[in-house]
Amino acid sequence: MTTTSRPPSAIPGPTDVLSRAALLLDMDGTLLDLAPRPDEVVVAPGLLDHLTRLHAALGGAVAVVTGRRLDDVDRILHPLRLPAAAEHGAILRPIPDAPPRQGPLKPAPAAWRAAAEAFVAANPGTLLEPKSAGFVLHYRLAPDRGAEAHALMRGFAESGQGFDLLRADHAWELRPGGVHKGVGVRALMAEAPFAGRWPIFIGDDVTDEDGIAAAVALGGEGFLVPDSFGTPAGVRAWIATLAEHAHAPAP
Repeated sequence: MTTTSRPPSAIPGPTDVLSRAALLLDMDGTLLDLAPRPDEVVVAPGLLDHLTRLHAALGGAVAVVTGRRLDDVDRILHPLRLPAAAEHGAILRPIPDAPPRQGPLKPAPAAWRAAAEAFVAANPGTLLEPKSAGFVLHYRLAPDRGAEAHALMRGFAESGQGFDLLRADHAWELRPGGVHKGVGVRALMAEAPFAGRWPIFIGDDVTDEDGIAAAVALGGEGFLVPDSFGTPAGVRAWIATLAEHAHAPAP
């Protein structure tokens, strides 16, 4: 899938966002700078406060839509707890304190996981990130192993067992077929507090294109960070501006 990039001039301003939007935000490469390892990401100063203000100002309609596991989302953003569509929409939590919901997912065969673990053991710098059903094979710290990682994961995906192969930033992910961020966006937007609002999805790479397409199909907007904001710092600056307007007293 390809998506149409939006120029910086198309980014909505505080008036439009605060009056009617639902914010659907990717994490890595969008809210957070990418890190060599998934567990090494750092939350920038002020981000949690700004997200907290926006969550209140938008009646709770601020969600994280991510490939990460839900427990990782909560750990990274602690003490803030947001609505979320985790693992590309496989796990849904529209209300922060409500129990998450997960549809029936077929787990990846144990033999695949064992083969991936053996690959990681034999190739220092690679990393296996488990998910509820699939897993991610990272090679950011071993870029010369990218082709081998791809070949291994492609073999799994082509075995006809209902898993898709998704390219990420220096990583390959196996996920159950039909599960993607567009599913998460549509599911969130069908429920309170998101229903009836104007969806704005922001992501940074190919894993986010389904989310952008879903937001646009629902009458909203979608943005890729490199084209519209430049870097995650640009996204955070926009969020800070929104939060400042949300906190400002009425004239």
